Amino acid sequence: MTQSATDGVHTPRVSIVMPMFNSAHYLKSTVDSVVRQTFTEWELILFDDGSTDGTATLARDLAGCDRRIKTATGRHQGVAVARNDGLRESDPGTEFVVFLDSDDTWTPDALETLVDALDSHPAAPAAHALARATDLDGRPFPDDDLAETMRNRRQWHDGAPVDIPITSPTPFAAMIIRNWVGTPGTSILRRAALRSVGELDPATAPADDWDVNIRLSRLGDFIFVDHVILNWRRHPNSLANTSKRWRRANLEVRKRSIRHSTNTPAQRAIALDLLGQDCKTAASAALHAVRRRVFRPLAGELLFGALGLLHYLRFRLSRR
Repeated sequence: MTQSATDGVHTPRVSIVMPMFNSAHYLKSTVDSVVRQTFTEWELILFDDGSTDGTATLARDLAGCDRRIKTATGRHQGVAVARNDGLRESDPGTEFVVFLDSDDTWTPDALETLVDALDSHPAAPAAHALARATDLDGRPFPDDDLAETMRNRRQWHDGAPVDIPITSPTPFAAMIIRNWVGTPGTSILRRAALRSVGELDPATAPADDWDVNIRLSRLGDFIFVDHVILNWRRHPNSLANTSKRWRRANLEVRKRSIRHSTNTPAQRAIALDLLGQDCKTAASAALHAVRRRVFRPLAGELLFGALGLLHYLRFRLSRR
């Protein structure tokens, strides 16, 4: 069930898609940060992914306060499906798309910064900026280095990672190393480019945003803006990159990046190199655990390393 937010005549330039699941505690502050944007030509799609708290009701109340906000609901199927379904509720005529998580907040110039980046580079498929980490109450962490970590990008070159100049964009050879975008709310995607590469793939969740960014980077470099635009709320139970689910998603993204039909030979070689590097990293972590006699993470690292190695060898022997 959808509540219309537009007047049916004016098409905004940006569709902001916000998937929500039991987000009532943080939703208002996130929506308020959208409403306070200096760039005003946007629509906001609040898509409820089958919440069991008051999220859907709160979303409808917030939509009642601003005609640019639309609400929609669906069954609980996870964030990738919710992002796709939310995008389908948006105006297909908008130029740009942003996926914003329901517990993060923007600085007032976030959208202006991102739109200006793509307006200045009409051939680029996407642009991304920086985030700072905050606690559950929205307070920045002391000595937070998130922005610095996102800023210090590296790309794969001649079999090794090399630094990217701060003034340079983020190419495929960098995005394949890791998701330098960090979280979707720091990036803006050209709708035509997203339509070209296809929607987010639930099979790669929770790395679905990284997977689509890799696909987009095959179309061209991401413009990089050295400016903090987002407060990234970090939860104690946030999915760690050592979790079983994250490892599975990471491996799935790696496999898809190697066998993608539009890869150039060079892109396939880079993607294959990075899978090999992941295998080495898993083996090194397992050895470190043995030396420290910390055996709990050992099985996971060994399993991930073994599965990765099997796929690596298979891809090495395959011409596809």
